[in-house]
Amino acid sequence: MSSSPFEIFRRNLKPMMVLLTLLALFAFVVLPALDTYLRRGGGSNSDPVAAVYDGVTLTQSRVARTTQQHRAIVGFLSDLGQETIRRGGVPQVPGFQYDQESGQIQSLGIDANPSEEATINTMRFYSEARKAGFELDDTSVRNWLSRYTDGLLSDNEIGSMLMQFTKNQMGPIQLYEQLRMHLLSDLYQRSAMVGLMNGRMPVTTPLAQWRNFLKTNQSANIDAYGVLVAEYLDQTDESPSQSKIQEVYDAGKDLLAYPNDQSPEPKFRRPDSAEIEFVFADLNDFVEREKAKLTEEAIRAEYERRLAGGDFQMPVEATEDATAELEAMEIENAAEEAAEETAETTEEESPATETEETVAEEMVEETTEAEAETEPTSEESSETSSEEPPAEEPASEETPAEETTSEETTSEETTSEETTSEETTSEETGSEESTDEPANEDSSMLRSRDEAVQLVAFQDDDDAPETPADAPPATETSDDEMELGDGLDLGDEPAETKPQSFEDVRDAIATDMVSETARQKLDQTITEMNALMRDYFSEMAVHESNVAVGVSTAEEAPTRPDLKAIAEEKGLGYGTTGLVNRVSVSEEPIGESYGLGQSLQQRGAPYYAMMFGAAMQDGSSIPAQPAFAPQRSVDLENAKSYVSWKTKDIEAYTPELDEVREEVILAIRTEEARELAQAAARKLADSLTEGKQLADIVPEGKEDNLHTGLGPFSWLNMVGMMQTSIGNVPELNSVGDEFMRSVFNTEVGQANVAPNAPLSVYYVVQPTQFQPEMEQLREQFSQPQQRFMAQLIGDDGATNIVRGFFETINERTGFEIKLGEDR
Repeated sequence: MSSSPFEIFRRNLKPMMVLLTLLALFAFVVLPALDTYLRRGGGSNSDPVAAVYDGVTLTQSRVARTTQQHRAIVGFLSDLGQETIRRGGVPQVPGFQYDQESGQIQSLGIDANPSEEATINTMRFYSEARKAGFELDDTSVRNWLSRYTDGLLSDNEIGSMLMQFTKNQMGPIQLYEQLRMHLLSDLYQRSAMVGLMNGRMPVTTPLAQWRNFLKTNQSANIDAYGVLVAEYLDQTDESPSQSKIQEVYDAGKDLLAYPNDQSPEPKFRRPDSAEIEFVFADLNDFVEREKAKLTEEAIRAEYERRLAGGDFQMPVEATEDATAELEAMEIENAAEEAAEETAETTEEESPATETEETVAEEMVEETTEAEAETEPTSEESSETSSEEPPAEEPASEETPAEETTSEETTSEETTSEETTSEETTSEETGSEESTDEPANEDSSMLRSRDEAVQLVAFQDDDDAPETPADAPPATETSDDEMELGDGLDLGDEPAETKPQSFEDVRDAIATDMVSETARQKLDQTITEMNALMRDYFSEMAVHESNVAVGVSTAEEAPTRPDLKAIAEEKGLGYGTTGLVNRVSVSEEPIGESYGLGQSLQQRGAPYYAMMFGAAMQDGSSIPAQPAFAPQRSVDLENAKSYVSWKTKDIEAYTPELDEVREEVILAIRTEEARELAQAAARKLADSLTEGKQLADIVPEGKEDNLHTGLGPFSWLNMVGMMQTSIGNVPELNSVGDEFMRSVFNTEVGQANVAPNAPLSVYYVVQPTQFQPEMEQLREQFSQPQQRFMAQLIGDDGATNIVRGFFETINERTGFEIKLGEDR
């Protein structure tokens, strides 16, 4: 046996290749993922707590795993229900609903909206149900499945479908456990609704129905005067006691303090935030750069090619109308400029008026001469109209009216009437002279008009719609033909057209020629930037892993790319944000972008969700992105494509009291200012005696805070089945339910105090009218449909009972949800 090194290498080549491949996978796949895992809180305590209840700690991994199983069960039950229906059966379990018309299952009998929060509630109510003595053994769950399949599928068929649907990830054990958990949880929650819900319909008393009906059908008109809380801050204590500061801090330290001026509750916990760096490509810039590379010969050749194919043809009649309109505006503007220049030369005397008259008279004379030369008389016009096809009648009928108007304008003598005649004559002169003067004389003015008008305005008048020399003589039209012409004359020849000039369509042609190339280059450039940033992210992950195990030092970190310089080199835009969170990032230009969708018709997640993570409507969740992980997004409305990453990532945290002391003190002073503002508003309301109007008691200098004649508006607006929104009073600041309660419980002419939702303004309100009349409202309420709609809104009393039930459970079990705090 040879002992040559080459022979040894050859014999061990395959094992070595396998070993090297595994090492490469570990270095470039496992280590970066492990590093990201460790940097985001990995290790023995890497699984953050999602919720705590009754001594049980739910980790986020357990919640995510259960949510994933729930999503799989929902999909499986949907397929199982469809198969049952295909075999001629109908699932017989409570809560199942099927729409025969659309062929869609609308309800499965269990919660069909998987989410992490729903999973937490399901698990804790399942626990409560078991403590209350509710049980479902495997036999009961099997019977439920048998009723769900209407007895048409055996246990083996159900198990086979489950394994196939979940790709062998779930079996009957997991299926039974999921169904048992959801059914018992739903049973326990429905036990709280006994006497409050009839199926899915809320049970409401007749009095509650009447109140709901009034909220959506009665409207109010009011006067309101706002007493601003901010104006009373100076009257509050600048140095509250330490005990008060500590009390307010403890109450708000665990509440996320997103920028929100609609909540009166003080919040001090800092949300996830980050500083973001991005580059972007503007499609319009790429198009313009490509257009600059085109030669005039290439654009003209494309114009000739498309013109030969029938493009750029415009109806002659439309061309004339647009040209006449533009010419009329030119002459009118010229007359106005002449009048202004004359007015500037003399301020006190009247020669300016005479000059205006002279200009007007000259225009009228020119118009009259042009009409005499180019237009037939009224008799000729009538003869011509009888000979021409019906489609040309409107043009011939306008001529006498224009002549009459011209004659009347020349006979006016007063200054005001001369001005009117000047404007009228200018329009007519433009209309008539457009056939005698080239329309492209003043292209700089015309190019400021709408693009659609430009396409038909810059034409030579040699192509005006005159009767061709070789056209057959006009003949009299029979009555039958006239009637056909009034409708759809299928015997008429196609309308005469004329081509648009090269200058009019040059830019559009050039844009069409380069659009696809510009898009491809934009995508290529953005892809290159994304790859460059992705390489740095991977290199940093490997480097930090090497540092963690002592292979390399922190000084050996890869060089961060200079995105600003690279963007300038590639013709891209560059930008950064300050410290932003999932709410404030929407105020940045990049915040208007969305992730790349899976298809052209589907856009991805909003930018805030991409960067900071979010639970989506389909039950899925998007994780927050770590620092320097590049993300692509697009703003379709502004034709911009972005690549961005976080350069600084700060997780949500609760600041110490010293860090937010000024905020706490401001919250205390604001609460005191609210009391002062409310007392001032109450004092004004009490001073509004019978017969007085609100305007009579407004303090001097505060008239801007008075709003009169507001409304009509209702307490609630119906926006869908069982859905309402608060009535809209756009002149006031964020009115809410308490404001509406004060308004609609105050008699006409009386005054009351109504705060807005964020408690930043206390309004003194005086209703001036309620409509319709009460008798009319009672008549409407007697209709069953109106009572049914009022029932859908529910009963505040029942809602409070249900809310109290769940709040009692939360307090008894020490329930605390922590989703999002460690993201």
